[in-house]
Amino acid sequence: MGSVARRGAAKIHEEPLPVVDKAPPEVEQTPEEAEEARLRAERRAARQARTKQLRSEAQEAVERGNLRDAPAKKPDKRSRGRRRTPLSESGSSSKAQKLEEAVGQRMAATLRQRLVRAEEAYEQEDYRRAWRSLDGMAKEAPKVPEVRELAGLTHYRLGRWELAARDLEALRELTGRTDLHPVLADCYRAQRRWTDVELIWAELQASQESSAVLAEGRIVAAGALGDQGKLTEAVEVLSKNFQLPRRAKEHHLRQAYALADLCERAGEVPRARQLFGWLIDQDELYVDVAERLDALR
Repeated sequence: MGSVARRGAAKIHEEPLPVVDKAPPEVEQTPEEAEEARLRAERRAARQARTKQLRSEAQEAVERGNLRDAPAKKPDKRSRGRRRTPLSESGSSSKAQKLEEAVGQRMAATLRQRLVRAEEAYEQEDYRRAWRSLDGMAKEAPKVPEVRELAGLTHYRLGRWELAARDLEALRELTGRTDLHPVLADCYRAQRRWTDVELIWAELQASQESSAVLAEGRIVAAGALGDQGKLTEAVEVLSKNFQLPRRAKEHHLRQAYALADLCERAGEVPRARQLFGWLIDQDELYVDVAERLDALR
């Protein structure tokens, strides 16, 4: 989703504060001013956390997706795409199970505790610890959606693309859900399984998912085309029905960034400059847009 360069953490040396003879008088704040200051601090902290996460996600995408210099693989059986049960036939109540139904009441209590610990570790972005709690649960309870979902997402975060795809395909089969199709497609993108990316993207387009989920799927589909050197097609896919909104949401920013990157790679520099400029207007700290824009001037 972009050519994000590796950067070391900058070391900031703070100058000592000047010594003053008398401390300035404290300015009393009204309750309204104090509340506004608190809200500003919370928004600033949330923005910094979001920027850190976005940088991490962008770097991960580059490391798994930037395949332009990788040697081409010979086609194999996987190039034809995996056979899947149509969604209309998936997700029946006879397929999915509750944890208690799968392993019995006594073992369910133990597995439930492990699942909770895994969820907590996942939320804290400690994916290895999450997997230590999850390890073996998919075999013990293969038809429990919440187990396959968390296992798939944890594998994904650990870069285990094939294992993640296996669990997410099982989740699709059990529930008929499509909300995690962007993640599933990205697993196949990382494995260069282009036909599977296309099939999952087509299935997602036919769904009733939110615009945010569709945008994420579109980013992956376009990224896969870009990885194959089909930059014009990639730009077309990501540009379809996309307009810069007045009030941008997170998926708008992500799609604009991915599109700007593809435009730059396709030689559409003016458009890339426009998109990076718009992103700076929305959030000057967003990923590496300031550096990208400077490089295009």
